[in-house]
Amino acid sequence: MVSNTQKKFISFSLLSITIFFLVFASTLYAQTPPPVSHTVSISASVGSAVVIVPGGGTSGGVILPQTAVSFSGYAYPNAQVSLLKQGELKTTVKADSTGYFSITLEEKYNSNILYSLFAQDVSGNRSLLLNYPMVVQVGYITELSGIRFAPTIVIDKSQVRVGDYLTVNGYALPQNDMEVNIVGVANKVFTLTSSSDGSYKIVLPLTDLPRGAYSIYINYKNDTRVSKLIKFTIGESNIFFTDASSSIPGDCNADKKIDLIDFSILAFWYGKPNPPKCVDTNGDGIINLIDFSILAFYWTG
Repeated sequence: MVSNTQKKFISFSLLSITIFFLVFASTLYAQTPPPVSHTVSISASVGSAVVIVPGGGTSGGVILPQTAVSFSGYAYPNAQVSLLKQGELKTTVKADSTGYFSITLEEKYNSNILYSLFAQDVSGNRSLLLNYPMVVQVGYITELSGIRFAPTIVIDKSQVRVGDYLTVNGYALPQNDMEVNIVGVANKVFTLTSSSDGSYKIVLPLTDLPRGAYSIYINYKNDTRVSKLIKFTIGESNIFFTDASSSIPGDCNADKKIDLIDFSILAFWYGKPNPPKCVDTNGDGIINLIDFSILAFYWTG
């Protein structure tokens, strides 16, 4: 029969082994290059520090292991990566020259929490939000690793003259193979490789694409996570984005972001006839749940 002392020793030994392998695995991860696909993993380890809750000190307070959440992965070289908790900005860190970033946020309680992250490249262009609902356990550091943002994307025209060219640029991880996808009346895919500083630029010939409405996005080769979608049309003349009011569906105040102001405008026109074009995100003449879904896709907060 195993005594209580033996049970405690066995539990302590198993805990020590677990911590050892977690530390060893994190060391290996830090030494590997950026992953070729978006695979996020989550783990928890016993807090590495202690905090004293109210009533502590020499008067018999309770000492608990540190409670925290940690996020790590790759954005773009020298990008600013921001962490939001329940929609509120908590902290921003700068990625290194390879695009790697790591954020640790101390927590003090159990809760179901929605954390969101976005990255902003050195030109000021934002990625889409990545959302991670998590359960924070007191006394543990919950780690979410392997995060990877899709590349940022900017185009120079909202309308392209038939037979003309479209310029696409943005930032990604250095020297990665990518695909630019055009979808619409006809589909087309272009391939390219980012430069050593993560920037990319490509001029796309649209000579064989007919008039009509299109969307464009970019992704790493063999990766399912894609950038934001940008709409453009092929028509009679070139309209550069400096001449257009907005490139984002639902951005009625043309501030190049989708937030509660845009949501309020959309909610006002819900189910009403003759909505403004900027509110009717899919152009079907009515504001319904489809428009809310499109607005949510472009949400920046």
